Amino acid sequence: MPDVELVEAILFSAGKPLRLKEIEDATGLEEKIIRSALRKLIRSYKSRNTALDVVKTGPKYSMQLKEEYALETEEVAQKELDREVMKTAALIAYYQPMQKKELLEVVGEKARGHVDELIAQKLIYQNRTNRGYILETAPKFPEFFGLGTTDKIEMKKILTERAGL
Repeated sequence: MPDVELVEAILFSAGKPLRLKEIEDATGLEEKIIRSALRKLIRSYKSRNTALDVVKTGPKYSMQLKEEYALETEEVAQKELDREVMKTAALIAYYQPMQKKELLEVVGEKARGHVDELIAQKLIYQNRTNRGYILETAPKFPEFFGLGTTDKIEMKKILTERAGL
């Protein structure tokens, strides 16, 4: 596989900006070969009629949408979740309906931000009751996580299997 295409494949697959060392570790290529490949990719994408771009931001390189396409695709783009937020989402799905105060006892205060992010992504609901807030998954949750079911018992079973329990 040619070096330029390998570096391009790594940038595409990563879905996030990468440092030279990360590209080196992933490809096994020497730094100077990677730098050369990145220069070629940046020039190539600038000259092509495409919605994608290869860019350097600080010490990192990434493949991303050109600015003029970013707003057009914002509605359909799936936002990524931080690993800690994903753990919180899995806890909510597993124990739903779950009291928010129980989640805070297990995860800690950082769970407040996680809940806010999950609500903003329309992945969970937060309903107020006379005993505090109750957290449950929203219809978008199983689709986002590829669970293949909206049934809460089935979701619990799938999450248990995926966690190896």
